[in-house]
Amino acid sequence: MPLSQYKLLSTCTDEQLRRICDYRKLPVPRGWEEEPEGRTRLLKTMVFHLEDHAQLSNTLANLESKDLLLLKHLVESGTLPEPGLEGHLADLGLILPSGRSWVVAERVADALADFDDCSLSFQGEPDALLQPVPLYGFSMALTSVLLRCVVGIRVLKGGLPAKKDLTQLLSRNVFLQEERDATLLFTLLHRLGFLWSREGRVDTLVPAVLIHPPRWVAERAFASLLEHDLTLWDMPPAEDRRFFMEHLLERRGQVLSIQPFLAFLKTLHALDESRTRTAFLPFLGRMGLIAIDGTREHLSLTAHGEALSQEYLLRDLRGTDEHWAPLMTEPPLVLQPTLEGLTPMFQNPHRLLKLAQLAEVEGLDTMVTFRIGPDTLVRALDFGLSLDDIKLRLGNRLGGSSPVIPSTLFQLLDDLGQRVGEVEVQQGKRLVRARTAHLAAELRLRPELIPLKLVPISDTVMDVQGNGNAFALLKAAGYLPKPGRFLPVSLDEEEDLYLWSMACLSFVDEKGMNHHLEPVRQMVRAALQRLHDEDPNLYQEVQKRVPMLHLGGGNQAAEEMRLILDYAAGRNLMVELTYLPAAAHRTQLRRVTPRVMEGDHLQAFCHLHQEEMAFRLTRIQGARLLNERGWNPGQAQAG
Repeated sequence: MPLSQYKLLSTCTDEQLRRICDYRKLPVPRGWEEEPEGRTRLLKTMVFHLEDHAQLSNTLANLESKDLLLLKHLVESGTLPEPGLEGHLADLGLILPSGRSWVVAERVADALADFDDCSLSFQGEPDALLQPVPLYGFSMALTSVLLRCVVGIRVLKGGLPAKKDLTQLLSRNVFLQEERDATLLFTLLHRLGFLWSREGRVDTLVPAVLIHPPRWVAERAFASLLEHDLTLWDMPPAEDRRFFMEHLLERRGQVLSIQPFLAFLKTLHALDESRTRTAFLPFLGRMGLIAIDGTREHLSLTAHGEALSQEYLLRDLRGTDEHWAPLMTEPPLVLQPTLEGLTPMFQNPHRLLKLAQLAEVEGLDTMVTFRIGPDTLVRALDFGLSLDDIKLRLGNRLGGSSPVIPSTLFQLLDDLGQRVGEVEVQQGKRLVRARTAHLAAELRLRPELIPLKLVPISDTVMDVQGNGNAFALLKAAGYLPKPGRFLPVSLDEEEDLYLWSMACLSFVDEKGMNHHLEPVRQMVRAALQRLHDEDPNLYQEVQKRVPMLHLGGGNQAAEEMRLILDYAAGRNLMVELTYLPAAAHRTQLRRVTPRVMEGDHLQAFCHLHQEEMAFRLTRIQGARLLNERGWNPGQAQAG
């Protein structure tokens, strides 16, 4: 009969007890070696933690299959099958010495009794023939959806792509083969705010993608994959998906037998085995997050799946930097005289999105195939790109000082350059200027431009006395107005908001007050954040309408942040931190009173938790000084 944990531990030497505490990360009573009853206190503390259900389950779950089978054999037969295998298990306190043999404590034996022998044999053969997976499959599949949505696709009332447009997402796309995968990734991106909906169409909100690092889209989409309700795709519950990935990450580099491994996990957690096996695992395989053999009996976590799991579950972003290096490069773009462009798929997705703004995406494989034409270049102008921007994005500097552009494309750009600016809209003054007097007369006669009520001031300049959007109406009539500093973006032919914004920016530039703009930016950021929390749809509308509100992303400069914190600490002022806690997946706003910076930490009083706390500086993404007195210990005691 198995002995109790306390009795077995009492026969161990002090050195053995220290080793068990070290390996199992158990708390050790201070000064236990110097007190008469210190050893007894240590034993009681160890028993309390070693018999804790969660602690014991996690320890068993982290063991390899052979160690679990060895423990099971020792409980049933009382002997180890082979000598010399006991070291690791003894260090963990799972087997303990009893005389000249090893035994398993009663609580450990009871936990092992829950497992069948077949569920413990989940270690697959190392030479199992796992099928090759697409490199960076999950990231590439997400990028492929973003690329195809740049020009917009139609959606149904439920928010999913219409049948014809869904086929477009899958057409010549090696990273997406099934409709359910396309709709799932489309939904994840839409929920993250990277796709913008309006009047039954959805397009990629490119500024929202570009303000984040290239890896950020895949990281957040993977988090959504493990957190969101995905019952529409017959996925298991979110807690099941996260639990499975946690234990798969614990066994990185191992080949696992699927059925025994699921049976093993089901003993630890009420896992929906059927949906995990039929829906979740195949999706992970198609996305290149796990590798599966042809018979669907074995699996292994891939490097891409390991990197995303490590970032999401362990919050380790720096440890995976090397994995993302290939997606930070910008290889050459080869332009053919046929106006077809080729560039590798494995590169910075931001660059691919910028190319998709001025070309049609035709094929997504190892290489991305683009088609450039007059229609795509005019569309690029609509996106707010200038001809110089277009040439810069298309040009490859290969050993020369000028971009390498085929003559056919060069001619097309030259013709377009002659047309762009044949009319010019001066938004601040509500004037339309034509290149020639004949063109000005033609504009006044065009029925599509009647809402503008154009009144001639000179042979080529006309005053806009109507309320229509001059830029939009001229564009619809087939003209190419000269792009301004910011394109008119009103959707309802009302330009008041746009003109007011332009007037404000002109005033700031004229008075040389650019250095005073940061407080305004902070106010706008705060207002946008409130709007985002209260009405995400309206937030996207504002972002779409007013380009100057895209205030950029990224962390505040470390030096600037330190100066703000030092200033607040010296004057007892409160600061609002944009902080990313270790266990959170999104930033939080924390009001604190800084005290002092010590090494990599800020010591401050947190007004949320009402206590002194240490904030890691690398997790502080921004600091805003508040005109409010901070917390003073002396004042608090006096009150």
